Amino acid sequence: MDFFKKLWQQVSDFWLSRSRAQKIKISLSAFFMIGAISFLIFLLNRPTYAPLYVNLDARDAGDIVKKLDDAKIAYKLEDGGRSILVDPKQVYKTRIMLAQEGLPKGGVMDFSDVFNKTKLGTTEWERRLQYNQALQGELTRTIEEMEEVDSARIHIVQPEKSLFIETGSKSEPSAAVFLKLKPGAQITEEEVKGIINLISHSVEGMKPENVTVIDDYGRILSNIPLSQDDNAKEVVNSQLTIQNNFQKQLQASVQSLLEQVFGPGNVVVRVSAKLNFDKKIVENKLFSPVNKDTGEGILRSVQDLREHFAGTGNVPGGVPGVDTNVPGYQQVNAGNSEYQKSDVTRNYEINESHENLTVAPGAVDKLTVSVVVNRTLNDNDKDAISRLVGNAIGYDPQRDQISVEGMTFNNDLVTAITNEMNNLKQQRANQRNLIFIGAGLLTAILFGTYSFITVRRRRKREEERIARELAEAQEAAAQQASSQTTETTRNDVYASIEKLARRKPEDVARLLKTWLNED
Repeated sequence: MDFFKKLWQQVSDFWLSRSRAQKIKISLSAFFMIGAISFLIFLLNRPTYAPLYVNLDARDAGDIVKKLDDAKIAYKLEDGGRSILVDPKQVYKTRIMLAQEGLPKGGVMDFSDVFNKTKLGTTEWERRLQYNQALQGELTRTIEEMEEVDSARIHIVQPEKSLFIETGSKSEPSAAVFLKLKPGAQITEEEVKGIINLISHSVEGMKPENVTVIDDYGRILSNIPLSQDDNAKEVVNSQLTIQNNFQKQLQASVQSLLEQVFGPGNVVVRVSAKLNFDKKIVENKLFSPVNKDTGEGILRSVQDLREHFAGTGNVPGGVPGVDTNVPGYQQVNAGNSEYQKSDVTRNYEINESHENLTVAPGAVDKLTVSVVVNRTLNDNDKDAISRLVGNAIGYDPQRDQISVEGMTFNNDLVTAITNEMNNLKQQRANQRNLIFIGAGLLTAILFGTYSFITVRRRRKREEERIARELAEAQEAAAQQASSQTTETTRNDVYASIEKLARRKPEDVARLLKTWLNED
């Protein structure tokens, strides 16, 4: 007990010996220290959680939460209720318990659910609804097998079948697909086409253009060509893009060349190009003699047919062969006669070459370049500029056209815009300067205030210390005066006070002024 009393006495003496400012500092330090220790204890004792299931369907999450509440197992929900966390020591035990209850079910309905849950008395509308839900679930599972897809949802709308057909009121089935991609993953157009074709071929009567695919950012992914007409439009747009890029490239080349001569802003160039995107395949066959000197080829084969008849006698004048209904003719006397016939056929081999030439699309059919310079030009200047431009674009006199003119530009709008921009820059610069000046003044004020308070506190502490020394000196003088009143003792006290006043005259004077003001 004596130890604690002594300790308490020391603490009390220490506290009472401190100034008011020191007491405030000690209190704040103790408060923050207690708060830090309490927060550290809270962190150390806070329960930790491990994922039980993530990316759950809302229905599965609700069923699992209900089972956890019944089993009185502490849990924590994250990711909008799609992720459930429990104590790390109970993760596997809880999963086994939920698996016995058939949870989680996967969040989507399949055809096994339709066949297993069919009840007696189910209406035709309910069967169609269950079939539609099962089809959506099966397609969802199929799409989620893709590497880039984290999760998917599919909504299929099928029109009601009716015995009566109204003209112009026929509706077609449609589908909407929501894809949540994995972080950093991207889906290609071919993969989107695959999803669209998968759904359109899985639903009776659905056309690919009636399938809409979006991602988790709300971007429509199904705006891609699906038919030949769409492909034709895509080809036309691609050709226009190529032509525009070609024109811009030539225009920038000529513009940079002329601005090096006349200065920036003193030249305007416009290029119009006509490109031929027709694809041509030309087949040429060339025949040439083997011997270029004689113009003859290599003899391949010869056919020689000769007939010769000589002597006297009758030349048959009738028709040879068996007797026919054709009447016979009397033979004539040919006399001395001679008959000859000769037929010679020669086949020669010659050189034959085949050439297949494919002309790639995108050839230049015509180029038109217009150049305007911000000055007056004579004919020599125009010719020189035309030659420069022609060399830059690969000028073909039979195909291209270059026009060069010199005119004075109207720069009023440019000047007004430039002045306005300069004014805005100046205003922003002035605002920045004001901010810097204000920040500097505020810093100076804060620093001055801090310095003033610091000096004042230092002076106050010095005054208190001097006051204590004077009080101690006065108390010592009073004690000595009560015990002995000799002149020597009073002189010693006065000497001590005088010595203190000489050593720190300003502090003693300020203390005396303070006492006079208090009196």
